[in-house]
Amino acid sequence: SSIGRGLLAFVCLELNDNEELIDKFINKISKFCFFEGDSSMIGLNLKEIEGELLVISQFTLAATTKKGNKASFHKAASPEKAESLYKNLLIKLDKSSLKWKSGKFGAQMDISLVNNGPVTFMFNF
Repeated sequence: SSIGRGLLAFVCLELNDNEELIDKFINKISKFCFFEGDSSMIGLNLKEIEGELLVISQFTLAATTKKGNKASFHKAASPEKAESLYKNLLIKLDKSSLKWKSGKFGAQMDISLVNNGPVTFMFNF
């Protein structure tokens, strides 16, 4: 999948995540200002620039790296729970007004990104 101007959202689903979180995510992504407006300040949202959203599942964002030399993923949701929530996210995105595409859950992918700014945000719900 590829998109034009827009957002790449790496989505990590953790142990306590639920359907309510998915609604919060879509609401936040729809309204949050990520893009520069006329004043060269960040002031426009995804809809205002008529941008697209690319959603990629990435459980490695739940990694704990404080101890030892290997990451621990004990905070990540089980693969079954994460896949179910991810599928529900895609269903809800279909019902939203956002233009979007997604990567395949659990797949090995090569991701290319042109990061303007760079501007990168991390959202925790």
